[in-house]
Amino acid sequence: MESTRLINNINVACDWVVKLLFLNLLWIIFTMAGMIVAGIFPATAAMYTVLKGYQAGENVSAFSLFKKVYKEEFCRANQLGIVLIIIPVIFYTDWLFTSYLSGTMEMVAKGILLGSSCLYGITLLYVFPVYLLNRKVFTSMKMAFLIGINYPLNTFMMIISIASLLFLFVFLPMAAYLFLASGLASIVTFFSLRVFQKVEAQARDIQKHRKSSWVINN
Repeated sequence: MESTRLINNINVACDWVVKLLFLNLLWIIFTMAGMIVAGIFPATAAMYTVLKGYQAGENVSAFSLFKKVYKEEFCRANQLGIVLIIIPVIFYTDWLFTSYLSGTMEMVAKGILLGSSCLYGITLLYVFPVYLLNRKVFTSMKMAFLIGINYPLNTFMMIISIASLLFLFVFLPMAAYLFLASGLASIVTFFSLRVFQKVEAQARDIQKHRKSSWVINN
């Protein structure tokens, strides 16, 4: 029994390694197909879509689904990408401006910018999984921000997991070439799906409470 379970676990692990390796290769190819700048964001949206199917236990044809989402989301994903790029550019410009300040004003301005940058980083963690739910750029940004700050434990565990994987890649640089994008995205997808399940459960509880309250009042 134990040996059978061990073999099954090894098979599952090997299956995931192959899936992530292939998915990382697809991400690189399609990113290059869009001349990197125009390809990275639709390729990332496609990668998250495939990973969502994998983690949901669906029978996913990775290449077909990846290609389909890449084409469908090319324009909208790049619109999201433009927003994601503009925000840190604004932060950097404001940071340069703080050098013209002095004393307490400089400290306060830099503190606000650092805090805002941290909140932006939290938003960035959830933005692609959320984007796949509604396909709206600014709505996705807002929802990703709210989820990130309302579920701090999940966000903290995600950050720790990402940091651990990056630390591993420092010592295994070849693994970074093979699994960097898909490995990081799989972590984000895993924790994001957990949050979405909690949000859906809470929404159902609220609806049940409202229905029961309506029945009592009527």
